[in-house]
Amino acid sequence: MSNSDPKESVVIGVDVGGTKIATALVDLRGNILRETRHPTDVSNPQATLDGIAQAIDHIISSSGFARADIVGIGLGIPGLVDPVNGIGIASVNLNWRNVPVKAELERRLSFPCAIENDVKAAALGEARYGAGRGMKNLIYMTIGTGIAAAFVLDNEIYSGSKGMAGEVGHAIIERDGPLCKCGGHGCLEALAAGPAIAARAGDKLHSGRRSILSQLPIDSLTAEDVFHAAAQQDELALEAVKEAGYYLAFAIQFLALAYDPQVVVLGGGVPQAGEVFLHPVCQSLERFAAENWVFGELYHPDFVQVTKLGTDIGVLGAAALAAPTH
Repeated sequence: MSNSDPKESVVIGVDVGGTKIATALVDLRGNILRETRHPTDVSNPQATLDGIAQAIDHIISSSGFARADIVGIGLGIPGLVDPVNGIGIASVNLNWRNVPVKAELERRLSFPCAIENDVKAAALGEARYGAGRGMKNLIYMTIGTGIAAAFVLDNEIYSGSKGMAGEVGHAIIERDGPLCKCGGHGCLEALAAGPAIAARAGDKLHSGRRSILSQLPIDSLTAEDVFHAAAQQDELALEAVKEAGYYLAFAIQFLALAYDPQVVVLGGGVPQAGEVFLHPVCQSLERFAAENWVFGELYHPDFVQVTKLGTDIGVLGAAALAAPTH
């Protein structure tokens, strides 16, 4: 490879988390050429920024690419972000409040930097390199310990008036439902996120239902345990997954009718369970589509997909922030 060739231009995507900084050198077609991981120093914002800059310097120096070949750097950051002014407004995981990320990193690195909330960046990554490649409108939902969504509309990330667009995990779905960590009752996250699936199965076990899950300590059940049991056709586990799938399907059809996407892509830990998770979600969506011709106009067999970018979605989404659009 001749790194002096302008066709070899690359971007750097950085997925900043509370425990690790994942960095990737990515070509303009979305191929990852090199990846590194470093622990995150969250002792103070300057230390975190120093660590990010050092991780970026490391991947550049070890890549064989010249600095002139690097078009820019994109960073996906947890929490509330002001991408226009390049500020990390609030991030619990990083202990940040109003940190001028873009200015600080550009001063350290002498490269143009773009920042965005990590879920919104992931949505852009799906649109550029993943299940939404070639599509102008999509919804990305991440389902793990929490639930959040992001929207790419007309090829642009939609943030809303306060940057809060996509906080659907805290939309109240069931008025008298379980307590959510936000303080509300019946939020989508409290009904269908990973811990909620485990809690749902635990409640059924506490009522005396029989299940292969009875062999495990009820108070330490995980969603993975429930999916494993469901894959073995355990009735209680299948019921718990089906109920959570209904709530997710309800949220998906509501968002779909609001934003008219071409596809809804699911990411995060829960969808990695595969068909045992996806089938009950799509089953409910198919029922909604059959009963409601309006939603039926939107829904098609490939309408909901699990991300194909896997664990690379964070760095690829971040890279998409810095990649030229043409």
